[in-house]
Amino acid sequence: MIYDAFKIAKQLNVSKVTAYAKMKLPEIKPFLIFHNGKTCVDDKGLEAIKQSLKYNQNSEAQAEVAATSVTLLKEDMIEILKNNIDFIKEQLNVKDGQIYNINKLLENTQVLFKQEQEKNKIVLSLPETIKEHDIQLVNTLNESLERQRAITAAVEDSRRKRGIFQKLFDR
Repeated sequence: MIYDAFKIAKQLNVSKVTAYAKMKLPEIKPFLIFHNGKTCVDDKGLEAIKQSLKYNQNSEAQAEVAATSVTLLKEDMIEILKNNIDFIKEQLNVKDGQIYNINKLLENTQVLFKQEQEKNKIVLSLPETIKEHDIQLVNTLNESLERQRAITAAVEDSRRKRGIFQKLFDR
């Protein structure tokens, strides 16, 4: 039997455009027959076109399977990358906490160091303070001694100046 593009399309349940395209394939050319000004194929040509369609369907199925595999791989890779991002975020949070603790320790160390410096200043200034207090104490003692001497001298003077009768009555 002889099949033109319209009959091929009906027989194989494809469009006329697909039938024409398949008739132009190099592997179909040996089966082409020109009948009443139309390009047609015989039974062997129709079988060859069926085989090319099956090949295309297999190729499309394989391409679809490959595309599905690629999609699944992409989704898996995206999931892995999201997990890695979450893990790295957790590590950054831990590191931020550690840096915060280190900063607090540094602040505390600086405060303690400043307090230690102030204590050292106080301890170093103690000899001067003691020296000043010693000088004030010596001055106070000297003033007290001077007053006592003055009082003693005044008492002695008043005893010498007294008369005989007063000396007798004082006893």
